Amino acid sequence: MKKFFLAMASIALLASCQQPAVENTDKGIRLAYVRIDSLQSQYNYFQELVLELQAEEAEIVTELQRRQQSLQENIELYQQEAPKMTARQREVNEADLRRVQQQYMAMEQGAQERLMVKQNALTTQMREDMNGAIDVLKDELNLDFILLYEEGGQIIFANTEYDITERMVTMLNENRDTPTEEETTEVVEETVDSASAE
Repeated sequence: MKKFFLAMASIALLASCQQPAVENTDKGIRLAYVRIDSLQSQYNYFQELVLELQAEEAEIVTELQRRQQSLQENIELYQQEAPKMTARQREVNEADLRRVQQQYMAMEQGAQERLMVKQNALTTQMREDMNGAIDVLKDELNLDFILLYEEGGQIIFANTEYDITERMVTMLNENRDTPTEEETTEVVEETVDSASAE
């Protein structure tokens, strides 16, 4: 009985796979896809922004580690000296250590928020650049759909004949000159303004 049920389920599955999921028109549906990992690694401007973000993150991490080490040293020094202090001196020192610790935590939170804003600006910029390229490519190639393909994503197979990643990367790299510092700052400031408005 169990084998019969499995065989019937397999036949039903095969039958459903053979039926088209989308009814094609007479001219057919035209689609293509872009490999997101290749796009990100080959789009020069995106890579520049990623490197800039990573450099800022490394700077922040270094500064936070320095402050954390300084705080730890002050705590250890206090613990050594505490037995020799009066109750009033201990109270003042402990209040000072709490204040420094709160400053450290506020700095850490602020740094995380700044990095998040920059990361969102990077994503927004990538999306805007891609949308511009998509508008051109969909008309040039007369496409109905352009899909994003990534390993382990929703699409489990993609025929390489429909891969337009290289074409999109070439278009993005040709259309985008290296941005000035003003342009990069402008993108981040716009994102910060829109985030604070929300």
